[in-house]
Amino acid sequence: MDPAIAESIGPVLVLLGVCGTILMGVKLRYSHKEKMRLGEGGSVEAQRLEEEVATLRDEIHGMREGFAELYERVEFAERLLTKGRAEGEG
Repeated sequence: MDPAIAESIGPVLVLLGVCGTILMGVKLRYSHKEKMRLGEGGSVEAQRLEEEVATLRDEIHGMREGFAELYERVEFAERLLTKGRAEGEG
């Protein structure tokens, strides 16, 4: 093999190696980001957060039911007071 050709191929091979390494690093980084976005690797944390959200939703639902019941009681008390005043005046 001609020494001039060997000297030309060396830097090309080094450049290809460096570019390949950079591309592999980029691929690994984005595949890791995608796994994290989909929940792989952080599934325990994602599951804990989902359970916490479900618990908070249940609590909010209970509070809404409680407020609805309180609203009905206040309305009933207002009707009784209004009725008592009307009978007291008449």
